[in-house]
Amino acid sequence: MLSVMRQLGEVFMLKCYWSTGKVKLLPLVICFFAMSCVDKEMSKNPVEAYKSSKEAYDDGDYEIALTTLGEFKSRFPYSQYAVEAELLIANSHYELEHYEEAAVAYSQFVKLHPRHAKLDFAMYRVGESYWMLSPEAIDREQEFTRKAIDEWQKLIDRLPNSKYSKQARALVLKGKRRVADSSEFVAAFYCKQEIYSACAFRYISLAREFPEFKDMRKGALSKAGDALIIISKVKKEDPKSDKNIYFSTLDSQQIVALAKKLKNEARKVR
Repeated sequence: MLSVMRQLGEVFMLKCYWSTGKVKLLPLVICFFAMSCVDKEMSKNPVEAYKSSKEAYDDGDYEIALTTLGEFKSRFPYSQYAVEAELLIANSHYELEHYEEAAVAYSQFVKLHPRHAKLDFAMYRVGESYWMLSPEAIDREQEFTRKAIDEWQKLIDRLPNSKYSKQARALVLKGKRRVADSSEFVAAFYCKQEIYSACAFRYISLAREFPEFKDMRKGALSKAGDALIIISKVKKEDPKSDKNIYFSTLDSQQIVALAKKLKNEARKVR
């Protein structure tokens, strides 16, 4: 019935469109017809009410589905189908590319239903929602990439045998490489700007955080050592220089010793 009413609404508005050109009214009228139908069909029987409320979702009308499924949840909060409606609402946000809303909805589902059969799917989708928000460009902030990695790692740790954990493992590695590439970009920028203290600190952090990327780790340790040698010279000439903020507690000789240690560590990376 809902789908029939939606079709009638579309026909009605197409006529209005050709006569007035006011195409922006189309979604409003379709939603009016759909919701009028839902109000009439939302019976006291939760099974029938759920079937009616998810028709829009099944038809791919996710904007309308958010309304109809939300209405069902309000009317039948203790029904077993209310839980299914929660997941469909999260899916609707995801399909509409409302990724932040989707991440919140999936996270809430995971929190409220830790034993649900689709728990692994919901956990995977939390990470995937953040991943969709994360930039591929390495010169951009990777906050959402890190969030995606964290959420996928939760899934892997909690449900290691899930089919979604297998997908998550590959994406965690891909995400870590993206974050590592971004960190390397920032470190190189500081070196280019001759801000050697920040350069050394960033390269050391990169090497420690991502030991799995041996090619990157080797280069990071070596470049950190080079930057520290320059810092040691500045420290020797001007012990109070503000160019040595990250290594201000070390004297010139200690900085040289650290540089040698890092370079030696880099040579051992295979």
